[in-house]
Amino acid sequence: MHLPQTGAPPSEIVRIARRAEEAGWDSLWVSDHALVPASGGELPPVELDDPVTLLVWVAASTRSIRIGTSVLVLPYRHPVQLAKQLATLDRLCGGRVVAGVASGWLEAEFRALGAPWERRGEYTDEAIDLMRALWASEQPEFHGSFFSVSGMRFGPRPTGGRVPLWVGGTSRRAMRRAVERGDGWHGSRLSPEGIAERVRWLGDAAAGNGRSLAGFTISTRVYVGFGERYLETGGYLQGVLAPPPELAAHLDRLAAAGVEELLVTPLPFGAEVDSFLDRFEREVRPRLASAPAKA
Repeated sequence: MHLPQTGAPPSEIVRIARRAEEAGWDSLWVSDHALVPASGGELPPVELDDPVTLLVWVAASTRSIRIGTSVLVLPYRHPVQLAKQLATLDRLCGGRVVAGVASGWLEAEFRALGAPWERRGEYTDEAIDLMRALWASEQPEFHGSFFSVSGMRFGPRPTGGRVPLWVGGTSRRAMRRAVERGDGWHGSRLSPEGIAERVRWLGDAAAGNGRSLAGFTISTRVYVGFGERYLETGGYLQGVLAPPPELAAHLDRLAAAGVEELLVTPLPFGAEVDSFLDRFEREVRPRLASAPAKA
């Protein structure tokens, strides 16, 4: 489930996180935007809490539920600093972190941050490689186009030696990056047909790289809410509003297309989370033909 991230009171964030954990939800997620257009942009003009800082707060208030990012835009950050943040968080919470990462898409945000828009794909690939090298060795040796590390010590180590990286994106290049460098793929705003197509692309990329997808997680973020009739929403918050039976059928279609883990984000944007959870747990979960949605 996606956590409240638009200025909710700290106690409310903790309460929702604990409720989700006690109700058997599998994971809690946050998003990443440092800046958004003030008006006329592709995103709602909202301010998001910093994702890693928010997860530290939630990790300290929960015991076993996994926590993750959907997704961190790697070109916005220095990979050494991010590798240390994620490893520290993972160590403090007992190995519960999953890092969704991607190359980003909002050009205006890149420009405002001075991030490498034109080379964002290259930067993302190298950032992933460098973070893995840092987690693998106390004295990593790495030389790339953007970064060079030699004769330095790095720590701490993540609890299991590495933080799982789920690569986000919906392009063929993103599919190849996920197979070449990731532990999973994390999509967003896709129909069941779109998911099925990406699963085929992942299979093609795996075959081309001689990689087995055993243990490789296929996940997606899904925006859903309750409505009197089935309605597909548009824009950045592309999703489905529908009565509970049709919501359950939609989630089942995503599972049938190959999704193993669903990140559920309530619609409409800014929806009252308790009310959504009440109805979802009471009226949607029991109707799922597949295993209950992980979220």
